[in-house]
Amino acid sequence: MTIIYLLLLIIALLISGFGWSTTLRKMNTPFSWFFIFVFSVLLGFRSKYSGVDTMSYFNYFNDIAFRREPDFKFELGFKYFTYLISQVTTVEVYIFLISFIIIYCLYLSSRLLNITNRLFCIVLFTAFLPGLDMLTNAVRGGLALAIGLVILVPTVINHNRLATLNFIPMLLHSSYGIIALISLFVRRFSSQRINHLLFISSLFFFFIWLFTSPLLILNIIEGHSRQVNVIGKLIRYLIIERELLSLPVKLYFMLVSIIFSSIYFFTLKMNTDAKKDEILTRIAFIVLSGQFIYALFSFSQFSYRFMFLVYPLQILMVGYVIDKYFSGVQRSILVLSLCFFGVITTYTTKTFLQYNLLNL
Repeated sequence: MTIIYLLLLIIALLISGFGWSTTLRKMNTPFSWFFIFVFSVLLGFRSKYSGVDTMSYFNYFNDIAFRREPDFKFELGFKYFTYLISQVTTVEVYIFLISFIIIYCLYLSSRLLNITNRLFCIVLFTAFLPGLDMLTNAVRGGLALAIGLVILVPTVINHNRLATLNFIPMLLHSSYGIIALISLFVRRFSSQRINHLLFISSLFFFFIWLFTSPLLILNIIEGHSRQVNVIGKLIRYLIIERELLSLPVKLYFMLVSIIFSSIYFFTLKMNTDAKKDEILTRIAFIVLSGQFIYALFSFSQFSYRFMFLVYPLQILMVGYVIDKYFSGVQRSILVLSLCFFGVITTYTTKTFLQYNLLNL
């Protein structure tokens, strides 16, 4: 089934790459629905031994269903979501529904942004490792972020109001509070100047933490002042000895984040209309604010979680600018290059090749 999934992903990639043609544009909605369902089935009905956390969610569902005390304490919203599903269906359908909701919410968000080629957003999301991980491992965070998009787009991004509604997804995963907090500052601070400053600052911290140990700087500061106890404890907590990610994987996450943000700035340079696009400016502000936080803590083994927080919105941003401000061969080349890069770097890993998909 892994081979079938990859073949279907390549077919979806090729369709999305030429999805702005007259013929394919008319078929974008049915194609999108077809691949939403197919990807959800293949990934959602995977073996419980596929992925790092799948077994944990299987066990959590069964504990909730049989009213046992779960080994993990999850947020109240996710607990009641799991309880509700457990009353009407099986654990296999539960995992499938989470995959379906994540991909469908991405599709719905792209529709709310009036993106023509919504299939491209689906393919781009699943092509890269963070997207695959949200669908197979970090599903609780993926669910919160996907549902969060459906709230964030019509409130803050499209109309710049009702930002407080964006705290609702915290009921599913508390880390979404970071996105909710950023959304409160969109009305006051989103601008091209701030976006440039955030991006440059991100590059600075990415570079610094690649070649400098935060402990060295912390020791120098503590040597001159005793007023950094709280900051020092935070930094020492974030620095753990156990290596969660190898250096190539850390560099991969940084590179993906920078590439997506660079497409935004390249678009501003190539198209003056993009500079006047307030919706795009607001999307970029949230993305680049999240990227700045990611860069600020990129010395930590936990930092990739900050990258994940803005990844779905990055996908929408890239889908939006390519849909609105690129055309012709240039657009197709950019789409195919991005997606092929994602597929090659994600689906050639030993981790994915060991997945057992559609395990019914």
